[in-house]
Amino acid sequence: MKKISITMSLVALLFVAQGQEKKVSTIQERLTALKEMKDTKSLQSTLKKLERSKEESDRVLAYWYYYGQQNEEKTAAIQQSVVKDFPNSNLAIQEKVKVISQMKSLAERDMQFQALLKEYPNASIGFEMYNMANAYASEGNVEKMVQYADLYTDMTSDRNGNRLNKASVLSSCARFLSRSNPKAALPFLEDGLAYHRMDLAKQEEGDTEQIRKERRRRAEQGYYITLSSYADALGRADRAPESLQLLAAIRQELTRKQPIEQTNLEIIDGAYLNALLANKKYGEALPYLEEDYVKGSAGVVTADLLQKGYADSKGSLEGYETYKAALDQTKMANAEAEMMKKLVSKDAPEFELKDVDGNTVRLADLRGKVVVLDFWATWCGPCKASFPAMQKAVDRYKEDKDVRFLFLHTWERGAGDATANAKKYVTDNKYSFEVLMDLRDPSTKESAVAQAYKVDGIPTKVIIDPQGRIRFETSGFSGEDETAVKELSAMIEFARKN
Repeated sequence: MKKISITMSLVALLFVAQGQEKKVSTIQERLTALKEMKDTKSLQSTLKKLERSKEESDRVLAYWYYYGQQNEEKTAAIQQSVVKDFPNSNLAIQEKVKVISQMKSLAERDMQFQALLKEYPNASIGFEMYNMANAYASEGNVEKMVQYADLYTDMTSDRNGNRLNKASVLSSCARFLSRSNPKAALPFLEDGLAYHRMDLAKQEEGDTEQIRKERRRRAEQGYYITLSSYADALGRADRAPESLQLLAAIRQELTRKQPIEQTNLEIIDGAYLNALLANKKYGEALPYLEEDYVKGSAGVVTADLLQKGYADSKGSLEGYETYKAALDQTKMANAEAEMMKKLVSKDAPEFELKDVDGNTVRLADLRGKVVVLDFWATWCGPCKASFPAMQKAVDRYKEDKDVRFLFLHTWERGAGDATANAKKYVTDNKYSFEVLMDLRDPSTKESAVAQAYKVDGIPTKVIIDPQGRIRFETSGFSGEDETAVKELSAMIEFARKN
């Protein structure tokens, strides 16, 4: 799993940079040559020269090399140097784009993006234009949605260099429009369906059978995704019976095909479940509710809906508690099976760190306890997004002396006192976390504990058993607090008992 997030607009920078290198060779060719270097010393020497170069293209090359290595620290440092020394570079523009995209006011973002495009008409910010189109679609502003969708199609090409189809782009935006103005969304979705039908019938000369199959697979998925969005818009536009009728026919058509294309059927099944619920056909929805419930799928399935489905199907709630208990058991077994896929067993590297108050904490002193390490940083958005869930987990075990949570602040950036900043952030947000400082080594510029644990992206959580062995390692954050707490609790209990 990639630990460094990337937007389509950032990917576009690579291709822009390629055009700047034509006299020597493309960035891609030079990047390939770097990756193929076998001599470690020569590679490191070359990278240092690139990082210190006065040529923008050299530093961009180093940026993309470290990006490919998932080295967040190096990519961030090089980006900062490029922004400082080449204020009109594509990386500098992307830094401005980042600031604009984080503005809460949509009107302010609109004004700032328009000013940016006036100053840099060739800026590679197509995907941000798509995000703006979707943001305005969510507000029901059709005029602004179309304006930004036009900018996106003007700026962005497909993998073959062809301009994107406007009907396809607008139908994608219409998924968001349908939530605020479903009647306005329907024509855009109908145009999208027409485009996808043409795409399905399209054939390219010289394509191999494998390429044709792959193109058709993608075209079919695009069609069924758009179809499910169209059905959803019908339901929201007070045409729920029509939506259910359409989806029932499509589902029947898909199940008749052999072999069944499972991905497409799952797309339609999800829309079909929503349509059944919108039409209050809870009994017919019960098999789909059961499947999603035992899988722990996030979305429409709740215990209340499950109860309604059971009552509608059986005619009463007699036997419901026994039925529900059996489903819960299956759900727990599924969750445990997923957890076991992440199970490891290896020695946890020893460490000794200071907490934010200057007290020394040694991992060796915690032998006999389950220890949860959470690698984070004040600049890491996903880390901070996970903290409400982590606070719930800490609260759950606050009376348990055999479980210890340690939040290791690592990979500090910028000026200022990292320890004071970390303490302030936790205190200001009223988190009862024990924060340790995995500060960078002045000579290596590395955070020693993160390096020892081979952390390549944050947030990363490590669960260590009482014998001092790592049992689980997880990265990222799903965005669902309860799911995260349950998963972490299950890992803690497994580590405690095994």
